[in-house]
Amino acid sequence: MFRLSAPRMTSSLLLSLFLLMGLAAACSQPAADPPAAAMNPPLEKPTESIPTLSPAPADAAIVRDLLTATISSADPLVVEITVTSTPALAALLPTPTPAGTALIVAEQASEDESAPSIKAAEATSATGVVNAALVNVRGGPGVNYAVLTTVTQGRRLALQGRTEDGRWLQFCCVAETDTPGWISAELLDGVDPAPLPPVEPPPAPTPLPTAEPGAAQVASSAGEQNAAALAAAPASGLPGAGGFGPAGGVNPLTGLPLPGGRSGQRPIIVCINNDFAARPQFGISQADVMYEYLMEGYGITRFSGVFYGDDVAQIGPVRSARLINYYMGSLYGAGLACSGASDRVRFMLKHEAPFPYLDVDLDDPSNTRYTVSIGSDYRTRLRTSIAGLRRWLADWGVEQPAAVRGFTFGDPPGGGSPASAVSIPYPGGTGSQVSYRYDGGSGRYLRFMGGAPHLDGNSGGQVGVENVIIQYAPHETTDIVEDSLGSLSIRLNLYGSGRAILLRDGMAYDGTWRSDSQGDLPRFYAADGAELSLKPGRTWISVVPLDYSIRWE
Repeated sequence: MFRLSAPRMTSSLLLSLFLLMGLAAACSQPAADPPAAAMNPPLEKPTESIPTLSPAPADAAIVRDLLTATISSADPLVVEITVTSTPALAALLPTPTPAGTALIVAEQASEDESAPSIKAAEATSATGVVNAALVNVRGGPGVNYAVLTTVTQGRRLALQGRTEDGRWLQFCCVAETDTPGWISAELLDGVDPAPLPPVEPPPAPTPLPTAEPGAAQVASSAGEQNAAALAAAPASGLPGAGGFGPAGGVNPLTGLPLPGGRSGQRPIIVCINNDFAARPQFGISQADVMYEYLMEGYGITRFSGVFYGDDVAQIGPVRSARLINYYMGSLYGAGLACSGASDRVRFMLKHEAPFPYLDVDLDDPSNTRYTVSIGSDYRTRLRTSIAGLRRWLADWGVEQPAAVRGFTFGDPPGGGSPASAVSIPYPGGTGSQVSYRYDGGSGRYLRFMGGAPHLDGNSGGQVGVENVIIQYAPHETTDIVEDSLGSLSIRLNLYGSGRAILLRDGMAYDGTWRSDSQGDLPRFYAADGAELSLKPGRTWISVVPLDYSIRWE
């Protein structure tokens, strides 16, 4: 805690305090859509010191601590500043940050002379400017490293190195110890990491001790109860289970070899935002199957990625669930991870669905176990990883082999018509309109959104897939209210049958799709009834209304 008397409080400090208090208020929002947030349980701000927490994955981006300022009732000319955190931005630290140290506010020294400072950047240095109100400086490139100090918005740092992937940058230095500091590249403006030399990171901190054997027994018992509850779920409105066996050595979603040990695990579905602010999304090119569908109001689309084959280090931004996820989760026998939902959809996913649902707002509100929170923008702040979500399934005791009949893969079908380009008329006002161009060199369709290449934030490269499927389905308006404006949820049932267009290897096949039971991934058929095989690889499925006109050439 710092006590600053009024004569020492400059206008710069007061302005910083007001900005920080405003940021704290903004960060208290849940990650679900703002209109629906009123229907979600409120998140309480802890007043105790930061607890010791299990480290998050090392490549999860940095979180930002907040400050609160209170006026002393005994002396209204004294401001007390304390370090705190919110559940939405809980500090992911291996140990608590000692109280009263490691803080810089508006670049002014506090009365605690032991607080580390940052060396000023020289004019000739490669530099970056801090773009957030208050940012942790870590001892290494990851949130599992200890916090050395903090820096405030506008501070210019002298950069001297980077990680191999350029996601974390090293600068010089924490002045008192001459120790290099590390900061997430996302939190600096005016930086091109490429010219900086790669730097060997310091040894990672020792992991925290594992739980006692008794705790494992309790977790096992809870897992048995969770599994039994899922088996007894009513599955209202869903067809029966198909009774399919484990995947074996071939990935049922891609037709490619499955990594060892994966056959004992289930697929994972993550709800991903598609607002302008959310692009480029993270991990969308690494999903085995990506779904795209209209939201209530028919003005913008949202994504759901089905992940199975690869261990993806960063997925997001994670957003709230929609009614389609109830059908999608049961179709793939997957674990579903989203950040909240409207009341009715949340109830269905929590109490009626025959698959596990991680509601981040309820089940990981501090974003320290299965997800991470980066920044304060509700549209972009939540991310997760396959490692984090596998931890969730293990914690709940609901990991199990994938019980699905996979897609049919094989050589190109006969017939069809040339299709080097295709357009899907999703709403243009939100940049949701989609097109693909076939790249003969890679044998993939390259994806464009809003007239520009659709990029993946993990790789920086354009999204490309071996198969594009346009799946027609009735869009049924329900009485489920999704937000305070009264927008009504759309029912998109992925079971049954309907028209479908398959694009692969530069050809389009206009036919039908069919899926009859849980775990029965859709089959595709030509007009003459012959089954259409997918090309081994990744698939993007766009679910569209019955009246959409799709053009290809």
